[in-house]
Amino acid sequence: MRNISLVRVGGVCAILSVVSGIMGRISFGNEWLASRGVDTLIPGHWFDSLGCLLFMVAALGFYRALRQAGRLPLIAVVASLTGGIFLVFHGFIRLGIAYELVAPGITDALSKTGWLAAGVGAVLVFFIGVPLFSFAILRTSVVPKWTGWLGVIATLGFCLQALLPLVFSMATPWFLSRGFLVWLLAMGVVMLRLKEPVVPEGAKS
Repeated sequence: MRNISLVRVGGVCAILSVVSGIMGRISFGNEWLASRGVDTLIPGHWFDSLGCLLFMVAALGFYRALRQAGRLPLIAVVASLTGGIFLVFHGFIRLGIAYELVAPGITDALSKTGWLAAGVGAVLVFFIGVPLFSFAILRTSVVPKWTGWLGVIATLGFCLQALLPLVFSMATPWFLSRGFLVWLLAMGVVMLRLKEPVVPEGAKS
């Protein structure tokens, strides 16, 4: 019973993480907020940080559902949690700068540190966590395999998003950066629809 409860909590957090991420994208540069004297970076980074925290809880639910796949989901959840910590750290640095809580002399250095943390976190989550969760899905029958293929496609989108500006000096198409949110939303819905307790195969009688 605890297994399926954690899985469903993870599903709810996955969906809420998507909502928070979308709200963050809407907040950044929002003209309506800016016209009312609101620094749009502040709500944007709050939503992003909240989304990262919710994703970390969701990753625990994904691991609980997929742990019968062996080491893959274990490595995936460790990478996702570690990457999430780095991303939250980046968000809090940006908030500290936006709230002017940082001494002017160290703003530039702290900003660079934050972006470095964001890069490390993105690699851990998007290039290790998501693909390993996806491969774990493809190795089991607990979660529909189409969600695993969706995660593989999202990972390929991340790769293109990183390579296109470097190799072809072109802007990244907007849809490449949305693959993670689509995968996360799909995983959240699927987690909520699981009805049977999720247990390792060796524990079944």
